[in-house]
Amino acid sequence: MHSSERFLQHGRLKVSGDGTHLVHADGTPFFYLADTAWNGALLSTDADWERYLDDRVAKGFTAIQFITHAPWTAATTNLEGLTAFDGKRINPAFFDRIDQRMKAINARGLLAVPVLAWAANFGASNKLNIGHTATAEELIPIIRYQVERFSRHHVLWILAGDGVYNFWRARKWKKIGRSVFGEGNDQTLVSMHPAGMTWPYKWMGGEYWLNVFGYQSSHSEDRWALQWLQSGPPAKFWKWKARPTINMEPVYEDIAPSPHRPAFGRDAVRRAVCWSLLNAPTAGVAYGAHGLWGWHDRAMEAMNHKGLGVGQPWDVAMNLPGSSDVGRIGELFRSIDWWALRPDLKLIQSRQKLDLTQHVAASRSEDGKLAVIYVPCAMEIEIAMGRLKEGLRGFWFAPESGERREATGTGGKFSTPGEGDWLLVLEAAENVKARSREG
Repeated sequence: MHSSERFLQHGRLKVSGDGTHLVHADGTPFFYLADTAWNGALLSTDADWERYLDDRVAKGFTAIQFITHAPWTAATTNLEGLTAFDGKRINPAFFDRIDQRMKAINARGLLAVPVLAWAANFGASNKLNIGHTATAEELIPIIRYQVERFSRHHVLWILAGDGVYNFWRARKWKKIGRSVFGEGNDQTLVSMHPAGMTWPYKWMGGEYWLNVFGYQSSHSEDRWALQWLQSGPPAKFWKWKARPTINMEPVYEDIAPSPHRPAFGRDAVRRAVCWSLLNAPTAGVAYGAHGLWGWHDRAMEAMNHKGLGVGQPWDVAMNLPGSSDVGRIGELFRSIDWWALRPDLKLIQSRQKLDLTQHVAASRSEDGKLAVIYVPCAMEIEIAMGRLKEGLRGFWFAPESGERREATGTGGKFSTPGEGDWLLVLEAAENVKARSREG
């Protein structure tokens, strides 16, 4: 099946019956692999948008995250110089462009993931963000207009972007969500995009309209950031409230964590992506490239984002190697029953490294017929084979190259077959045979 036929053949998306991932109307699992083009729908030409989407389809992405309005922190207008609002009045002509961009996304079998109100509150640019400056009463008609206008598309709504929604701040967004989406249902997909390393679902997790838990692990590999991603709220909250749990903003490729530190390369991206896929029931993850997310027309710092380094032009950033690595990771997961995976750190008996960049992540199916282990550097690991079915077959997968090698272990001990990071897949022989017949 070509990706452009995805929605035609399988129907609209909804939350799975067990609440852990997305599925189509006919029950076919949907692996969320999003690319981040926040400014793309605002600043692209028609031809460039088509070129970009074709590239992302070819690399295996299944969703596109973008902003629906200007001004916001990183753009004051769209390419034509229009703004979405005159004061608080809606400018329908502005949204004609967004409509066409969403139509092009869906035409390629990609899920549209628009942010309806950017809500960041840092620096002087917070005045540009309607999600921050407007009250709930002012935002409700603006959000409702967008939802009603774009609801015919295949969409996962991000109600608000990059804001802090904890404590008393949650009241505003609960009021908006209830007004626009009502009681909610499993077929109207709604999420939030919180500020880095914040977890609003302690205060908002009981909202029925909010059925996808998006989060942002931040652009950092400092110890506290890695601890939050690997063993913090994303790795724990699903046990209390089952929702698709998706890292919508891990470290961006080529973005600098601070002015005096080097930019993140493809290896950091792979680590963040794999940890994110295995720290909760697997549902999906996002990727971002510096320069592409801002849709830069030249090498430059992103507007109102000083200190994060110079981002390349969007068409250069589009081809950074991490996007291909992430595409290969997605291809691997789609080749197995990824939706059955549940985190199980007890699967790893070998001692964890003190350096959290060497953290080994592990998930398995409840029946023990499938396990996926991410090993971020060359090492030997010891697996508690008693937690798995007997007779599993295994292979190593290198996300940087797509290379596969047979995995053999003695007494549950497995050694990576080379340098760099590897994914170890162990699965029952009948799973392999069934997939061969389907293929």
